[in-house]
Amino acid sequence: MVQRWQTQVPPGPMLDAACGLGRGIASAPGSVSRIVAVDLSLTGIRQARRLWAERGGIGWIVADVATLPLPAGYFAMICAFGFTDWRFLRRAETLLMPGGVLFYEGFSPRQRAVRPTLDLNWTATPAQLDQLFGRWRQLACAESTEPPYRTRLAAVHPTEPEESHP
Repeated sequence: MVQRWQTQVPPGPMLDAACGLGRGIASAPGSVSRIVAVDLSLTGIRQARRLWAERGGIGWIVADVATLPLPAGYFAMICAFGFTDWRFLRRAETLLMPGGVLFYEGFSPRQRAVRPTLDLNWTATPAQLDQLFGRWRQLACAESTEPPYRTRLAAVHPTEPEESHP
């Protein structure tokens, strides 16, 4: 998904939210100047650091990215792969610079057909994402029709503030 839309990403830093082993890092286009990789798991960060030891410009942080104080309007790109935290998704707009791009991929509620114990709070539908990012320029917003059922979004942060209506 990122490869398809990489030309839309402006120059600047990237946030790999809940980075795990660095799937977001792997997808970073050349316009990305620095990567901030955040994950709750110290073990995961240690493994990712080893995997990406040859790549410079990565800052590693062990923390909850949903509550971590991050600079407003700083990131040109955010990746949230395999990570559906609605607190984080609601704050993505404040973290991205105008024209920055959010890439999201998480489970669709349809995944419960495969994993009945999947918590629906950790899933997203295209309609839910559209409700949250509807005023953004959406490059892609879709749900897969085969397992593993995933929902994907690529959206560009608005360059103009939302107009207020009296």
